[in-house]
Amino acid sequence: MAVRWDELDPAWRVVFDEAWTSFRAGNFGIGAALVDPSSGEVVAVGRNRVADRERVPGLISGNMTAHAEMNAFAALDRFDARGLHLYTTLEPCLMCIGTAMQLNVDHVHFAAADEFYDGMDELWAQHPLTAARRPAATGPLPGVLASFARLLPIVFTLRHFPGRSAEQLARRRHPDLAAVADRLVDDDAFAAIADVGPGLEYFVDHDVSAPRQQA
Repeated sequence: MAVRWDELDPAWRVVFDEAWTSFRAGNFGIGAALVDPSSGEVVAVGRNRVADRERVPGLISGNMTAHAEMNAFAALDRFDARGLHLYTTLEPCLMCIGTAMQLNVDHVHFAAADEFYDGMDELWAQHPLTAARRPAATGPLPGVLASFARLLPIVFTLRHFPGRSAEQLARRRHPDLAAVADRLVDDDAFAAIADVGPGLEYFVDHDVSAPRQQA
């Protein structure tokens, strides 16, 4: 199902913009936001900053805790996230979903599934506290949106962590995306476009995640 950039819910545009900013800055390419569902107001945003060296007061950067969701939580200027919805381009990891439960997030919306955490809900169901607090979840998004959201982290993993278990699992689960990621890692034209940054909507509308057709 084709979905154009201008048809996206505003909350999704925010998190995809954050993901693209993250990717262009040399990170995993994941974005997140906390949203008030009653008004649609974006309350806090965050992007993956694991490779950032510049320290921003109040945010997390330069280590593997600097996930997009964790930075959205860090930017929140209230005691907890009760009543808020978490939007993220990639299904939250163990750390991020644990924090979401600790902060009483009501609902998680994710653009792409993360196969590395398949079956994690079964873990939470085994303890009364996490079973009671785990938020409802909606995702993944259809078509190119899910593919693009999953592609950016795969590209980062191929560049920086080749051969690790996450890469091997991604290749088995998403062989077409992995092939595209291999091309993009070595594609000078893509690197130049990403460096200039013509706007994320170009990449969504032109489906850069699609396999290149053979001549």
